[in-house]
Amino acid sequence: MSMDFKWKRGVIKPLKRDIKKGDVVIFTAATYHPMDSGLQRDKTTNKIKPKFFVKELKIFFEDILVCSFDFEVSASPKLVIKFPLKVFKSGTIKAVWEDNLGNILSKSVKISVQN
Repeated sequence: MSMDFKWKRGVIKPLKRDIKKGDVVIFTAATYHPMDSGLQRDKTTNKIKPKFFVKELKIFFEDILVCSFDFEVSASPKLVIKFPLKVFKSGTIKAVWEDNLGNILSKSVKISVQN
């Protein structure tokens, strides 16, 4: 785990608030990460930076894994993913990002479903 990296920013949210039972809701999960490919040089030391990137994003609904995304070094530092989820009940959607050094960021949002 990288000791000098503080993963602070991340969000998961639905694109609409009025959710009815059985709706397919589009969610956005976004974070910022340096995403070093292992090819860039440090501007002060001129040494090549080691690979440092988001490896995986897992999406959970009520602690059940509903989807996951695998990344590599070519992803953008401003990592934004949109995904659909068919929702039948109220609950918590959680996004868990993990980078290749074991740093983890977890964010969640509660959704309310109307009958």
